[in-house]
Amino acid sequence: MTSETTRKKTTEKIVVVGINHAGTSAIRTLLAQDPELEINAYDRNSNISFLGCGIALAVGGTVKNPEDLFYCDQVQLDALGAKVFMEHDVLAIDTQKKTIRVRDLKTGREFQDSYDKLVYAAGSWPLDIPGVPPEKARLKNIMLCKLYQHAQELIKKADEPEISSVAVIGAGYIGIELAEAYRQKGKNVTLIDYETRVIPRYFDTEFTRLLEDDMRRAGITLALGEKVIDFAPSPQKPDHVGQVITDKGHYPADLVITAVGFRPNTDLLSEAEKTGNGALIVDGAMKTSIPDVWAVGDSVAMYHAALDRHQQVALATNAVKSGIAAASSINGIPGVTVESMAGTNAICVFENNLASTGLSEAAARELGLPVASSYIEDADRPEFMNDYGITRIKLVYHEKTFRLLGAQIGSHGEINHTEVIYFLALAIQKKMALPEIAFTDVYFLPHFNKPFNFILTAILKAIGLDYEAAAGKSLERRPSLEGK
Repeated sequence: MTSETTRKKTTEKIVVVGINHAGTSAIRTLLAQDPELEINAYDRNSNISFLGCGIALAVGGTVKNPEDLFYCDQVQLDALGAKVFMEHDVLAIDTQKKTIRVRDLKTGREFQDSYDKLVYAAGSWPLDIPGVPPEKARLKNIMLCKLYQHAQELIKKADEPEISSVAVIGAGYIGIELAEAYRQKGKNVTLIDYETRVIPRYFDTEFTRLLEDDMRRAGITLALGEKVIDFAPSPQKPDHVGQVITDKGHYPADLVITAVGFRPNTDLLSEAEKTGNGALIVDGAMKTSIPDVWAVGDSVAMYHAALDRHQQVALATNAVKSGIAAASSINGIPGVTVESMAGTNAICVFENNLASTGLSEAAARELGLPVASSYIEDADRPEFMNDYGITRIKLVYHEKTFRLLGAQIGSHGEINHTEVIYFLALAIQKKMALPEIAFTDVYFLPHFNKPFNFILTAILKAIGLDYEAAAGKSLERRPSLEGK
């Protein structure tokens, strides 16, 4: 028997369910590490690797060609050695027999496939708006924002003159980005959310208040603290939406986009250990509680370093990393694991450059955690440089141990220091306390920063060394984002 024959007999068969960011990352890594693997990959969609975070940029016209938002396709994965089955829906998974049942959506034919190891990357799907009558939710021009197909329609609607008013339901990242994009297209935009602030999961009032002011100045109508209860049809087109009705008001809408959150698609693995929202609990290697089943991407809950428990955080960065970790585990490559994450994220809208990691103070207090915070607004480099910007930073920490649990940073216009959030995310993952972080070896150069840079100054304030306050130097007298 030749070595080649032996290799073929021992090569495992891997089935991948779902081929967007996480699934694509897993397939690429698996075959880069072992080109001889047998991989069958299934996805119900007709395309893969679409960067949904770019939909608003395409709607607003920054991205001229939405095709540029793809970074991989079936041809590329086939060339690597995978067998890719697009428009194939996985109907059931038998983890005891290690089989899956599949339907070809183009022909309707159903068939069975088997696996030695399975990578589950079924992702997530937008939530419905609770309480809205189903027949009203089916009115035309009520749309989701998730897939390339959605993007094509949303871009088209942005250029239709008969659509003058747009209502976006959900004031998270997607909702705010879409509100900005449609406003750039000259539409009258209303942003609706039952929360009383925009992006409350990631940022505290020091940041959201300024963002909301800028949104209103840009012409966005903010309907915050309002619950959507119904849709009304257009008088001119009874099968189209014409109005959004909340518990506090009525808002005109020729187009409605719902962006109220996502639910992990995990029904196919009913016996797996999950969190309360249905996300699959995985270890650092992305192994589920089911033998020979790995899970990656939006359908999983990884260990959250600030929460000290597993949590679903649906981010493309987590999806890509989880795919690499799962593939490396399957191929027996040690040391490539995602031991924790902190939910690091950023947004650039209405000239606000914002980033956060870990927990906001509001979120931490809602969870009952004993936290304190330090917030400052400071020049990003010495005032004697004449040309400098203002940066806002907030650190959220355990009130007794001073362990860092969250950080937020923001600036305006051309000033952007959001990349320092990486450093603070690592500190959260390593469970560092503020004094440890303060003595990180950093540089000083007047062109770039201050000897007491904004991170250090916020830490000193937290531990009782607020030199500027002691000297009577008021931050309120410095150039500010207020009124911009």
